Amino acid sequence: MEYTLILIIHLLCAIIFIGFIFADVIIFPAVKNKFGQEFHDNMIEAIVGRGLKIYPLIVLILMGTGGYMFSKYINSVAGYFNTSMQILLWIKLFFVILIVLGVIYTMYCKLTKIEPVGFMNYFHTYALILSFLIVIIAKFMFVV
Repeated sequence: MEYTLILIIHLLCAIIFIGFIFADVIIFPAVKNKFGQEFHDNMIEAIVGRGLKIYPLIVLILMGTGGYMFSKYINSVAGYFNTSMQILLWIKLFFVILIVLGVIYTMYCKLTKIEPVGFMNYFHTYALILSFLIVIIAKFMFVV
């Protein structure tokens, strides 16, 4: 029962996480094209203002619940690379680390007012692709 509760919390946080990135990559540019820059800027200001209050907490919960579930399948008793499920779980972890490193780098650049490297202008697109891959791998883990 404990694992199921953690899984539900993890999935709800993942929906919020991926939903925000999806909106930023797909929805917001469409709004900008349809309603103009000023409306877009006002909308982004309102959404990001609220998002900054809850998004860090969502990410922390997502990482904590993911770590808990990770430890159930990869440990000294179950092994580390013994099954295809464990290998897929390691690949998922690698993708998660890429996203987390991108978030840390972006936050560092904002705090220090340093211009990020060029490809980071598309970080949310990369994070969205990695998030989709994480979800797909999560489903394959229990099939393969």
